[in-house]
Amino acid sequence: MNNTVLRNIFLVVILLILSPIQHSSAIDSVHTKSIPDQLVHLKCKNMEIAIDSHNGILREIRYKNKGLVVKNMEPTHNQLWTLSLTDAGQTVELQADDFADFSVQKLSNDSMKLVWQSYKRQAWQSLAVEVDIKMQSATGLSYWNIRVKGLEKKLLNRVIFPAIDGLKPIENGTFAIPHWMGEIMNAPKQHLLASAEKKSQFSWTYPGLLAMQFMTLYDTHGLYMACNDQHMQQKEFSLYHEINQGLTLQIAHTPSLMDRQEYTLPYQVIIGAYQGDWMTASRIYKSWAVEQNWVKQSRLKNGLIPDWIRNTGLWVWNRGKSDQVLAPAMELKDHSDFPISVLWHWWHHGSYDDSFPEYLPPREGVNSFIDHISEAKTKGIHALAYMNALQWGDSTASWLTENAYRYAIKDRQGKPLTHVYNIFTNKPLTNMCVGTKFWRNKYKITAGTLLKDYGISGIYMDQACIQRTCYDPSHGHPIGGGNFWAQFSKQLTEDVRSSTDSPIALSGEGSCEAWIPSLDLFLSLQVSRERYSGVDGWDPIPLFQAVYHEYALSYGSYSSLLMPPYDELWPERYRPSTSDTLAGIYRQQFMLEQARSFVWGMQPMLANYHETLMRSRKPEMDFILRLAKLRYGQLKYLQDGEFYRPPVFVEKQNKMSIAISKLSIYAGQNEHVKTFHKSVNTVLVGAWRSPDGLLGIPIVNIAQGQTSVDFILDAKDYQLPQQGTIYLSRENQKKKIGNYSNGRIEIKVPLAGYDALIIEIG
Repeated sequence: MNNTVLRNIFLVVILLILSPIQHSSAIDSVHTKSIPDQLVHLKCKNMEIAIDSHNGILREIRYKNKGLVVKNMEPTHNQLWTLSLTDAGQTVELQADDFADFSVQKLSNDSMKLVWQSYKRQAWQSLAVEVDIKMQSATGLSYWNIRVKGLEKKLLNRVIFPAIDGLKPIENGTFAIPHWMGEIMNAPKQHLLASAEKKSQFSWTYPGLLAMQFMTLYDTHGLYMACNDQHMQQKEFSLYHEINQGLTLQIAHTPSLMDRQEYTLPYQVIIGAYQGDWMTASRIYKSWAVEQNWVKQSRLKNGLIPDWIRNTGLWVWNRGKSDQVLAPAMELKDHSDFPISVLWHWWHHGSYDDSFPEYLPPREGVNSFIDHISEAKTKGIHALAYMNALQWGDSTASWLTENAYRYAIKDRQGKPLTHVYNIFTNKPLTNMCVGTKFWRNKYKITAGTLLKDYGISGIYMDQACIQRTCYDPSHGHPIGGGNFWAQFSKQLTEDVRSSTDSPIALSGEGSCEAWIPSLDLFLSLQVSRERYSGVDGWDPIPLFQAVYHEYALSYGSYSSLLMPPYDELWPERYRPSTSDTLAGIYRQQFMLEQARSFVWGMQPMLANYHETLMRSRKPEMDFILRLAKLRYGQLKYLQDGEFYRPPVFVEKQNKMSIAISKLSIYAGQNEHVKTFHKSVNTVLVGAWRSPDGLLGIPIVNIAQGQTSVDFILDAKDYQLPQQGTIYLSRENQKKKIGNYSNGRIEIKVPLAGYDALIIEIG
């Protein structure tokens, strides 16, 4: 070996010793302590992130250099991403520390690239994973993407990216998630720790149970995670706790299965830090959401919703034949001076939750059904008829005669997705694939008969806003995830609308942005969350309305003064023997549900109405009718308005402990009401800015005693002029109560027991 070669080898060794480490093996990175000069920083006006140059660990996220939301300085690192691959029938999970080489390149002051190469299995050496991170000063957010190279026909099943831990600075704060309408949980780590499992988690699938593509965990400062996916690809948002790792937020992406050489996430994950709460996070998301096609195609915003839907003052949700549904609604109309509409279950031929889709003929007969619908319409009462959007009972005759199995959803093993909902008959329902023309046509024909021949005004499409995954290659849609479900769900609604020339209404269960162009209104039952979940740490919030109120109409409630009814077609031996009246100790629960609907800008609903309630439960009935009348006179705020942050009372909000009833709609089999107690605010308040620039503040007192509200607003926070007039409206009057100037709005208003009013400012 000559001297030149020796000298070059020596220089290379010296340079390797002195130069900053650009890559290391996974084993080395686990045992390397992080020091400041090993961190690569990106900054913008609102946040700063720090990535470990040894291994790609996300070490810190700060808000404006002071509010710490992520701090992970442990030598062992989290898995920023996880891949699930299938090759030759074998499924393998890959993580960052399965790769020998890691490098980070800072491309500019606001962007960097992370690269993992040299996978441990020799046969998969072509695999490489790249993560791009870019800060954007205009939004104050960071934008993340992941690319998988060298797949060579391996099937990519799932991409978890990113998984963010190191959340100790905010882990005892509040978690907010757009689970349909929206929910929050204080100190979620404590609830997850209550599980005996090594790893416990909450997860939600989008589009479906997750109405929007974001989640947030906040204390003094907050972490915001979202996706800017315009095409509604399937994904799952999760919050979990694992022993020895702590709390983690992650997003899992489910692409459709296909042979490919390379996969790039077809949208970005957005990570941000902020100071505020769930309302602040909703504003961040809304700034992007309102520019999307589902908002531009909103049926509400484009005036495509039937007038009777827009004008509904109160919904009655009853079950059974016409005399149990339409007749009570017509009687209730005599006690009100606003339109009433009906959500109608159990009109169909078979029993509920096991006979679908054998709905026809109606259980009371075709002629009686048509006659009663026609009579109700003469009194201005319209009905939505129940039809499940994706279930077929596999014990029905039609399941065999129409070969329905062929068009059912299949899992990876080719098995159908079946579930028993009806606890009395134990007959299952099987999920049908909306990607098949057969199922869409089956649904269209039945719906068309109801709409065109029988005169029903609309269809309630139960389980419409739910995502499913199907692996049946004979259906003709992309296999696995992707976005075929949202696309074909829209096609289903278009098929139903084409079945008649008359304008009709279609409603879905729950709330989801993906269905805004397809549905006229969304049944949002979380105002009554305690009725079906008890008191479990989650509380409902109007998160969907905070983003989409002026683009999507919300209605619905389980709020009832009676026990749930029993379908006459269910086995008689399980029929409850108890009284049908729900005890008066749950009065405040009923009022809480109605007050939530009112201040959250929803069309109100009364479940299980019977004429006797006007006498036996007069205080509660007076309360709901007063709220409905007041709302109906203030639609420019409570139906057409934009959500704004409600005022904070100067004096501490009064609280009270109320009795909570929990009982499923399947009342029977010796099931009894379960009673919980919950501390709630006695005064509920909202804030809505009308299209003409005025501010409406709905206020409700659910307590029997008198109280008052006292708060101060800054006009600029609500885009109001620096001086203006203040009015107070109740259901029968509107009066001026003062003026304001210099942008300072002071409100002090007494409230009677069970009172409701709206403050108008502008």
